[in-house]
Amino acid sequence: MAKLKIKSIISLKDQLIEEEMVGSFESGVISYQESNNTYVYIDINRNELIRENNELNMKYIFNENELTKGYIYIKELNQDLELDIKTKLIEKESNRYKIEYMIEEETFIYEIEYAEV
Repeated sequence: MAKLKIKSIISLKDQLIEEEMVGSFESGVISYQESNNTYVYIDINRNELIRENNELNMKYIFNENELTKGYIYIKELNQDLELDIKTKLIEKESNRYKIEYMIEEETFIYEIEYAEV
């Protein structure tokens, strides 16, 4: 398992969230923990994003220029939500992974830059 220095960038219409942390890479999956105790797993081969914390479990699947399903499980309510995700762009480079997608009318850009430590 390789250790990575990771910079995570999430862009919304009126918000930009940037964070740096140490994570790991194994079998095509990048994993890290954000400062808010959310665990993030990105499978760069299958284009899946999983986020887990005390309140919810989220799984998004991305296929460029296609409509896919996303799932959010809200723990307190014991309820599953299903979302339509329209993936506009997937960019993969040797040290960068970027996804631009829409949920309803809101556009999100999720990008990570990483390097081995």
